[in-house]
Amino acid sequence: MTANGVYDYVIVGGGSAGCVLAGRLSEDADRRVCLIEAGPPDRNPLIHVPAALFALMRHPRLNWRYRTAPQRRMDGAEVPVPRGRTLGGSSSINGMVYVRGHRRDYDDWAASGLAGWGWADVLPWFLKSERNASFSDPALHGQDGPLDVTFVRRLNPLGEAFVTAAESLQYRRNDDFNGAEQDGFGPHQVTQRDGRRCSAAAAFLAPARGRPNLDVVTGRAAAAVAFEGRRAAGVVLAPGARGQAARRIEARREIVLAAGAVASPQLLMLSGVGGGAALSALGIPVVRDLPAVGRNLQDHAAARSDFDALGTVAYGLSARTLPRMAWSVVEYAAARRGFWASNLIEFCGFLRTDPAFDRPDVQLVFIPGQRGEDGRPFGWGHGFSITAVLLRPKSRGSVSLASADPADRPVIDPDFFSEPGDLEALTDGFRVARRIVRCPAFDRWRGRERHPGPEVDDGDALQDWVRRNAATIFHPVGTCRMGADPDSVVDPELRVRGVDGLRVIDASVMPAIVGGNTNAPTIMIAEKGADLIRRAARGEGGGVVDSG
Repeated sequence: MTANGVYDYVIVGGGSAGCVLAGRLSEDADRRVCLIEAGPPDRNPLIHVPAALFALMRHPRLNWRYRTAPQRRMDGAEVPVPRGRTLGGSSSINGMVYVRGHRRDYDDWAASGLAGWGWADVLPWFLKSERNASFSDPALHGQDGPLDVTFVRRLNPLGEAFVTAAESLQYRRNDDFNGAEQDGFGPHQVTQRDGRRCSAAAAFLAPARGRPNLDVVTGRAAAAVAFEGRRAAGVVLAPGARGQAARRIEARREIVLAAGAVASPQLLMLSGVGGGAALSALGIPVVRDLPAVGRNLQDHAAARSDFDALGTVAYGLSARTLPRMAWSVVEYAAARRGFWASNLIEFCGFLRTDPAFDRPDVQLVFIPGQRGEDGRPFGWGHGFSITAVLLRPKSRGSVSLASADPADRPVIDPDFFSEPGDLEALTDGFRVARRIVRCPAFDRWRGRERHPGPEVDDGDALQDWVRRNAATIFHPVGTCRMGADPDSVVDPELRVRGVDGLRVIDASVMPAIVGGNTNAPTIMIAEKGADLIRRAARGEGGGVVDSG
């Protein structure tokens, strides 16, 4: 649909947060809403088939395919940073894992001065979104929301070996990481509906597309927020790929940036909101000197071990399994079951590398399939992997502008391992992953360790291997930090400090990364943010869940 006229709300970014905001704000029939997404509509069939997710990690049209700046402590490695470039954003290309994080993460936010963002405050917003097919405790799970949450329909047997091995090391089984306790090992819940991906676009935007007060613009990137004085008055669209001229979309009430932890700070800086000296050096007129824009970048550093698998239980390709893989296509087409209905990231564990910690500090992610050497999802043969994930890194990085040209990619520098304790903690988690695979539960499945290989022992060599081979599980947050202090980018109402009519509502506002996958928390932030906007329009205070 083509944007036309003046809107009450203009939302930049059609990802997880943007789809929630468009769906919720357009529920008010007397408010006109425009959603702008740089990528195409979410029609590509790869988006909707769960097991196709690894193809989406490299897709040239549906993925921004960012990379970090060379990492000083990783021998100059440039780490991939995939981000969704379609309606649904990263929820249209991610692993569909539904994890909220630990309750103490949000209580820490509140303790920093963010009233209304403690666990008791945010839990109702998680529940409002969720339609859980497996758990019915109304205190912990929602059943009436638009976002379908369930288990993969048929789990790979290797996942149970992973859990059994962890239990033999005295870790507990946990079938609900969003329940009373996060610690333990078990299957992930996923955002799927009838064996298909349930992205934020499918859950929140699709039901709203027929509303006459909602326009959705795809294939057009925002170049800047236009200010009149210090009021955000419109969004300037860059020229389109099909020869469309640059244009401006006006907002009567508010503009909301929901473009994510990379693009939201980039757009603020291109619009003159950021560190004044850096903007002036690029020739960008300064609207608001706000040095915190783009700082505080955090991501979940991770290191993966790969093993060959005996037999053919693990997902993979071989002469013996070609008929099975062919049958799986028929099975999925007919019943939405089997291999293609799996998110492949089927099991995980949350653990404390030190018993004195008050919450898990490492997540172990189990994939019952062999990764290809060139980054493709599967090579020839059968194998499995365990990825150790550092849940609360101390290192902080930044997103900055390479130039004043909106078409130029920003400089993404997570500055991994700038805090030495991060490398030590991640290596500790990696050691646990190796111990689990060496347990008797894996004896009938375990082949040779491909990476890092048995020649890499548990001493300094292992830590050095982790340092050089680390990556992430693609959870950048924090670059438009929410805070009660005047140096933060947005206040607890998600309003950009020092200007009017502008909010940021996405993962970039997290003051500290949560201990788990970040898609569910981003949707929660958008649910709460939409309520804050609607209540402000009615002249009320925000933050209490209502039926609307």
